[in-house]
Amino acid sequence: MDSQFLRYMWTLFGAVFAVFEPTLPFMAVCTLMVLADCFTAWMLGRRVAAAYPHNTDRDTRKFRSHHFGQVIITLLKVYSLLILAYLVQKHVTAQLYNLDLPRIAAAAVCFWQFWSILENESSCNGARWAKLLQRIVADKTRRHLNIDLLNDDKT
Repeated sequence: MDSQFLRYMWTLFGAVFAVFEPTLPFMAVCTLMVLADCFTAWMLGRRVAAAYPHNTDRDTRKFRSHHFGQVIITLLKVYSLLILAYLVQKHVTAQLYNLDLPRIAAAAVCFWQFWSILENESSCNGARWAKLLQRIVADKTRRHLNIDLLNDDKT
């Protein structure tokens, strides 16, 4: 390749990295939370398939490619939010308020994912703590896996 082209590409990479660099720790934490939510959703699928084998197909417990696409879209939305929060803080609200917008955005994403993890772990779970938690959080068994628990003879 032409050395001038490589120089331009590395300059572009450096400029993009300079924008992303302050948000990288927040992106890492949010990525781990999203992946933990994906893992607990996969485990929920396995529990549902074991508890309701006649209402599920064999793909229920699998992590399919369209689920991976949803994870990628979620991560892109989270990254965009963090970068946007950083840019707003740096260029708009820097002198107005003493807010750390990327930290607030990351905390909101982590809370959202933590709540989803709690829903996944308590759904289709017979443990006492899960039944107590179901009073507060939603049951994802029916909503996310298209199972009608009301017409099931097991409930």
